[in-house]
Amino acid sequence: MRLKTAQSRGFVQGAWWPRSTHLTDELPALLTSLSRRLGRIDRIIYDENSWAPAPSCIDHAGNTVDLRHSNDQSNNTLAITGEKFGKLALLVVPPYTDPVFAYATIMTAASPLDVSTADELLAIGAREAEDRRLAMRAQHRWESEGGALRHREDKSAPPRSTGDSAGMLRD
Repeated sequence: MRLKTAQSRGFVQGAWWPRSTHLTDELPALLTSLSRRLGRIDRIIYDENSWAPAPSCIDHAGNTVDLRHSNDQSNNTLAITGEKFGKLALLVVPPYTDPVFAYATIMTAASPLDVSTADELLAIGAREAEDRRLAMRAQHRWESEGGALRHREDKSAPPRSTGDSAGMLRD
């Protein structure tokens, strides 16, 4: 994990490269590192599509940190909030990323002059980003409609006849 200096600007204020997609396994080390530098952390908002399911909070250093999943949170970022520092956006380099590329990405994201988006930092092209956005929109629509096809036919009604009067199918 690396952070920009306090006076820096940009889409993200640093980057983090977790070892897995299990947020509760990865957060303790991140929280320890961040709280030493920034103070108490109150909340973390994460993209629910990038992580395994997680509880709504985690205990750290005697404090409870709220964990909020959001499908509005930018892919590959964490939004971290605390009373002392406000809000901090961290780029999350996916765990499966090539180590050389991950290191270069973290160093770039932590550069005080860098104003790249998360997609730009991870070399995600406009087409791939649009495809991901459309897929997420389709998934959200699918889930908001019940997640399954609705049967238009009433199950309690007798089956419709497709053959002769004896109920046999025609050849």
